[in-house]
Amino acid sequence: MTGFSVPYHLRPHKSVDRRLFVDLLARYERWRPITNYAYVSMGAYALEDHKLVHRRFGISRLVAFDREANTVARQKFNRPVGSCRCIKLNSGEVIEKIDDIVEENADGVVIWLDYTDPKELGGQIREFQTLLTRLTDGDVVRITVNAHAAALGEFRETDGRMMVGPKLREARFERLRERIRDFLPSDATAKDVDRAEFPRLLARTFGFAAMKIISPLRTETFSPLSILSYADGQRMLSITGTLVKREREKEMREAMDLESWPFKSSDWNSMASLNVPDLTVRERMFLEQEIDSAPDEIADRLGFEFGQGIGVKEFVEQYRNYYRFYPPLVAADV
Repeated sequence: MTGFSVPYHLRPHKSVDRRLFVDLLARYERWRPITNYAYVSMGAYALEDHKLVHRRFGISRLVAFDREANTVARQKFNRPVGSCRCIKLNSGEVIEKIDDIVEENADGVVIWLDYTDPKELGGQIREFQTLLTRLTDGDVVRITVNAHAAALGEFRETDGRMMVGPKLREARFERLRERIRDFLPSDATAKDVDRAEFPRLLARTFGFAAMKIISPLRTETFSPLSILSYADGQRMLSITGTLVKREREKEMREAMDLESWPFKSSDWNSMASLNVPDLTVRERMFLEQEIDSAPDEIADRLGFEFGQGIGVKEFVEQYRNYYRFYPPLVAADV
């Protein structure tokens, strides 16, 4: 993935997802201070997440990377602080050189690998595994991958007609098996590549990969903290977890008070789905004024649907949980 042409300021789904990630890190800081951590991610050209973690936690060991030289040059221009390093590397190279990239006196690392190419899913899982072998207790990992079932491809019958229904799911399931091979959970079926279920299958796949690479004899385990699916043009899946001493995992989750957080994950099957329609300023103001009203009442007062396959009642229930993280975008005439 490259962040060269991604208009992050026009992507409310991505913005809410990013801000929820920062909120999760704030909970993690109840367990372990992260001010002296290193933060490593692509950040695209605008470095929005680097700005957020610097302002919220005071992290100054910031590292941004991209495989496109021009994007890296633009990142350097947009650095939130002078200590932010911008380097021309791909994700695999970052993982390979992580010990050199993170300063020795850092207390730990928060690393976000943001993938988009569904054809490279097998390689992305292997990179995730390699990363887990290079990190240690207290390090936080975030992975974003394409979870759009249609990205597995369209297929035709022998007579040229497009496949639909069960046949299409079977064909996509075989395509997925080709891409990830031994990482596919043994109990997975073609039904799991349905549009609604595919993100959950991918989450389980990453969980399976983590368990395969982390030896039972290792003192740490990889604990999933939040698994979140959202539509951003195509459906995406974000997984955030941490390496923690096995005997202290329960203590950590209690210190973070994860049970009270709506977007928590207790295991690899626990996933939240985020619906974020594009709202006008007037729509947003109305929703926030009426946030304590019943969803049925709000839907009736609006008198319209948001489109994008998002039901008003379902959306209002979710919006109560994340409206504080909706991007503060306003239009201006200049």
